[in-house]
Amino acid sequence: MAIILDKYAIKEVADVMFYELDSTGAPSAPVLYLDTLKTSTLSQSSETVDARGGKGNVKLLTWDTNKELTLELTDALFSAKSLGIMFGGTMKNNGNEQEVLKTVKASDVTEYSTTENGSKTYFGFTIKDSIYAILKTQATYFKYDGDNVNPSPVAPASNLTAASFDFMTFDLLDCTAVKDGLAVARNNTAGSENGIVSDGITIDITSNFNANTYYITGDTYARNFQSGKDEFLQFIIPKGKVSAEDVSLTMEADGDPAEFAMTVQCLKANDGSMVKLVKYNLSGDSTDTTLNKGVASVLDQYNDYGDKENAGYTDDASIADASLNDATAATSLDD
Repeated sequence: MAIILDKYAIKEVADVMFYELDSTGAPSAPVLYLDTLKTSTLSQSSETVDARGGKGNVKLLTWDTNKELTLELTDALFSAKSLGIMFGGTMKNNGNEQEVLKTVKASDVTEYSTTENGSKTYFGFTIKDSIYAILKTQATYFKYDGDNVNPSPVAPASNLTAASFDFMTFDLLDCTAVKDGLAVARNNTAGSENGIVSDGITIDITSNFNANTYYITGDTYARNFQSGKDEFLQFIIPKGKVSAEDVSLTMEADGDPAEFAMTVQCLKANDGSMVKLVKYNLSGDSTDTTLNKGVASVLDQYNDYGDKENAGYTDDASIADASLNDATAATSLDD
């Protein structure tokens, strides 16, 4: 059991997991795992209200109010899910049907045919050292004529030349590969090697805000001052709302790689808790019945809340007994 003489130091980032909340406020399916964080900072702020009076109008009593707990996360990498959560958007899978619009200057295109000495019915272009081509009749073309500040459309045709337009616009998914100087006949089969196929992941950021409220855990280490050994430490945010304020995605040519920042506002859960800090140990003896997790797994939480059927997890009572809600399961830092 932790005592007031125990001292610890922390010099390690946390691995953070986000879980969906079910109708009872219990953690459900895991939706985001962050194990490439650069910083994970839990901070508290509050305001004070003072009672003043007497000579000099001095402070007589002080109240702390408007407590706020915030978790600041900075990630070195991003995933489609983490970006969707950061921007309050919806992640969708559109298969290979998502349009990917591309515009190329006429000076960057080359004519290709599918056979030696065949008609050059394709315009080719380069993307990251690879050459792809689009049928001339599947693109749209625009040309700036004289002093006209607005481009004029140019009718597509199989015999069109690059001198006839200034810009060509098309859908990348309609393109095909160029190999050995020839355009490969388009194969519309998903996953074919001779074309460009979208992986279909779209993050749709609309004018509406998603709820983005989760059960959040973060695992790190606290080094014991007496033993010099690392001990497990987990923070638990039973109800964390990802803030939509001040979210940015920086793309720049100079400097360090972009970092991805996320702010979580810690809300009051049903039991009044906003954040829990749990220190726990793991015994090396697998038969040790006192081995308990400092925080219960999602499985344990479901067993506690009686939602095993919906969760699809085990009914093993020995696992359920190691629950966070069992007073013997963990040693809290405030014990």
